[in-house]
Amino acid sequence: MIRTSESTEHNSRRGLTVVELVIAVGLLALLMISVFGVLRGFIDVWDKSETKRSRVEEASAIGEMLANDLVQLDGGGRGDLVAEWIPFDGDADGATDSWWPRLLLVRHASQAEITRLQARSTEKVPGQGLLEVAWSVVPAYKGKEQPDRRSEGLVMRSERIATARDPGALPDPTAELSYFDPRFFSKAGEAPAGALNEVSGGVLWFGLEFATQTTLLKDGWKAGTELSNSCFSWDAWRKERPNKLVHAWNEAGAGMPKAKNRALLPRRVKLELEFERPKEASRRTRLTEFLALGATTMRVEDEQRLPKTAESFVKIDGEWLKLGAVSGRTVSIQRAMRGTRAANHDIGARIHFGETYRREVPIRLSQEDWDL
Repeated sequence: MIRTSESTEHNSRRGLTVVELVIAVGLLALLMISVFGVLRGFIDVWDKSETKRSRVEEASAIGEMLANDLVQLDGGGRGDLVAEWIPFDGDADGATDSWWPRLLLVRHASQAEITRLQARSTEKVPGQGLLEVAWSVVPAYKGKEQPDRRSEGLVMRSERIATARDPGALPDPTAELSYFDPRFFSKAGEAPAGALNEVSGGVLWFGLEFATQTTLLKDGWKAGTELSNSCFSWDAWRKERPNKLVHAWNEAGAGMPKAKNRALLPRRVKLELEFERPKEASRRTRLTEFLALGATTMRVEDEQRLPKTAESFVKIDGEWLKLGAVSGRTVSIQRAMRGTRAANHDIGARIHFGETYRREVPIRLSQEDWDL
């Protein structure tokens, strides 16, 4: 009996066998793989959520800044508003391949803003209570070394105290150049170095649309040449400053009256912004075949990395396309969307897209008594 007790005690203290140890280690490994898989999925979701949140916050901040400029527009004799589309040669081959908007305006300024701008200048400019503001979008990169950045734009902005000027008068060669002076921006569409400050990069789309007195918005915005349509450009003094020869969207809105002694302002402005962060861009799919000028379908590496929403817009180099039916890796497309021009695209070109942020801004000082 004593031997039996000792044998039982000995057996109860016996360690794991090699087989049991291998099984335990295997089960632990499977458990760790499962845990790390869940953790990785959680991190990916969190990373995408943070990227989306950051993008939405940036778009909202820019939209708020621009809306703040627009709601304070001056509609008097010294007021002004010019919106136009400017051509750029992003790949430096001598031909226009992208168009971006430029917005110049005169708005009311608070005393705090005047004081802040006066403090920056060694020469005190007499405060007139108005600011000149310039918004411009330019290509993020010009050249052939970084083709993936051809779709990207930089949002630029600057402001200065507005000095007394007649919007219809010839420029004074001895005075500091106004943003509205045709000599301020170069023929390439760029401002003097350091004149404008970068607000944000990663912009794919910066859309502006204006409602005239006759624009009907009950059923939504629709740009066109009819009296009921909205327009993509604006000239508060009807001086034909937006050049309609460089882009059809620079055509004045239908039924616009002649400017008399006050700046003509739109009733409402619609802003659309679309951003793509570097992390998002790195996950985008690419073309697997050359996309010719007249092609109506394209082949991609991974159709799962295209927008999930039907009829979404994507951008390749400087051209916007609208997606149609997807069959495997072949996608039907509509070319030359959002005012761009159809072009050839090389194998491996990255397909860009983001989420669109929209905001409408009512202009309180718009003239409802336009003499039509």
